[in-house]
Amino acid sequence: MAAEGLDGFLLQNLENIGYFTGLFLEDVFGIITSREILLFAQPLVYQEALFYLSGNETVSDKNVGEGLCPLPNKTLPLNKLAALWDKKSIISGLKKIGLEPELPAGHFVKLQESFPTAYFELSLLPLQMRSVKDETEITLIRQASRITKNAFRQAQKMLKPGTKEEELALLLQGCMEKSGAGTAFPVIAASGERTFFPHAIPTTSRISNQDWVMVDFGAKYSGYCSDITRVFFPGKKDKQAAEILRILSAAKKAAEEKAGPGVPAKDVDAAGRNVLKKKGLDQYFIHGIGHGVGLSVHEEPILSPRSRDILKPGMVITLEPAVYIPGWGGMRMEDTYLVTKTGLENLTK
Repeated sequence: MAAEGLDGFLLQNLENIGYFTGLFLEDVFGIITSREILLFAQPLVYQEALFYLSGNETVSDKNVGEGLCPLPNKTLPLNKLAALWDKKSIISGLKKIGLEPELPAGHFVKLQESFPTAYFELSLLPLQMRSVKDETEITLIRQASRITKNAFRQAQKMLKPGTKEEELALLLQGCMEKSGAGTAFPVIAASGERTFFPHAIPTTSRISNQDWVMVDFGAKYSGYCSDITRVFFPGKKDKQAAEILRILSAAKKAAEEKAGPGVPAKDVDAAGRNVLKKKGLDQYFIHGIGHGVGLSVHEEPILSPRSRDILKPGMVITLEPAVYIPGWGGMRMEDTYLVTKTGLENLTK
């Protein structure tokens, strides 16, 4: 925070609160400084927050438990922070306070009204800190990745002719749950021309042997996510589809070879995108080639043509070249990777 000239930071994002305190509960707000963390909890979750924090050594070391303050009622929490502001030494003297970019405009106005002497500034600091994972986080993402790829193998073996898209989605979800994980996001499952929709919602459409199937899903294990996309053919492989899949594989390989510590994220995107451009397919690639993965399935760094991010060891990213062709369908190939000191490690291969 000192590097950005901040005296403190106000947190309300669930993942940010969890990252700094280990507490993943809705209706909890936090104020952090370089010395301490103060949490405010709504009455409905206050006792539960105390319960979890009392057994969390990491949090206790930061004196969070002693600083947990109940909010007076269930009204907008930021209206009630002013009454507690001067009662805690942790926040006395804070002049410049960082805010999360997604903070609603109405909350920002209330903050200015409640604390007229403080200066508030939008900051990406928590997201930037979360972008580089420590060994504990990497271990959890590895396990989420193992569960994800195993779920795909299991579901593929159990898939029967005529299975509905929504049944396939539930099958993948069930395989992950049996391994002790949740879903990082709602399972995407589409077949045939419906693969044109990048985030297709599974329907009652039955999967045909003449179609190809695209699934995008990931496990969430102990709070940390994984993310993959797989394309497969229940029956005979269509010639055009097989050729596009081969081109996507080449684009993904080019991005893999380009990625590594110190490499601008936009250069990784360009490496994969140029392969598609040479084949006349870049016009059908409508998003960036990847994103960060961690407590959220989409977080920093962003790998796109306009990205300013630089890859660093410890970052976990996806690479996902794709094409979506009107009247034909779409294909996407995606894996989750760890940026190492020398390059990339594919966690979901």
